[in-house]
Amino acid sequence: MIRRAYCDIEAGQLHFRQAGNPDKTPLVLLHQSPSSSVMFESLMRALCDDYWLLAPDTPGFGQSDPLQEPASIAAYARAIQQFLDALNIKTALLFGHHTGASVAVQLAHDNPDLAQAMALSGPTLLSDQLKAILPEKAKPFPLSEDGSHLLGMWQRMRDKEPDAPLALSLRETLLGLAVGEAYPEAYQAVIEQPFGEQLQAIVCPVLVFAGTGDPLYGQLDAAFQLLRRGEKQAIEGARTYACDLYADDIAARLQAFFARAGVKD
Repeated sequence: MIRRAYCDIEAGQLHFRQAGNPDKTPLVLLHQSPSSSVMFESLMRALCDDYWLLAPDTPGFGQSDPLQEPASIAAYARAIQQFLDALNIKTALLFGHHTGASVAVQLAHDNPDLAQAMALSGPTLLSDQLKAILPEKAKPFPLSEDGSHLLGMWQRMRDKEPDAPLALSLRETLLGLAVGEAYPEAYQAVIEQPFGEQLQAIVCPVLVFAGTGDPLYGQLDAAFQLLRRGEKQAIEGARTYACDLYADDIAARLQAFFARAGVKD
């Protein structure tokens, strides 16, 4: 069973989902923008026998209160660390997808003793071209009397993965509308993060992977080259919503990688 709860941090209340056995190794799941921890429910069901799964909503997303400071990946990571401190978690496994990969790297970089191993789906080692076009991908739709802003967000989410189930696109559309300015702020935070420098400093085992249809797939080789103790994989056909649509595949890859990394219950 996936349970939902809140944790008090400096920014206010942080909402999270959890599943599995608290006596097992914690695995922290960090979501993309503008989604929430709901994107990990299928993956959590696939992994709940092996780990204590914790999927927080990043401040300002899902049901978590927003930051009380300017948005940055460092600020998001501090909030997640406060969440882990509140649960008395000293070491954990980390998994991040897109924006979540940025937060995972920042978290491991700022807290060197935290991560036993880390997996990154769509690592955000952005090229100059991606940095130039990313803000447009999160540009707000002004409220309109005729509701055209609703259609604009719907089309944005459908464009990310046109073959996705309609219910998934609807979920992401509603999440994108609900977060308001937090959406472009998160993308700008990703652009400003010194991701490559931080990734190069990580000493724990790191798996980087992406779907071959992921917009960040082209950055995979460059990210892998920065790793001290790294592995690289690709998922044929997967795109933005890989964690929803390829949950069993990703679960198997995580289990195998964490086992190779020597992680024990």
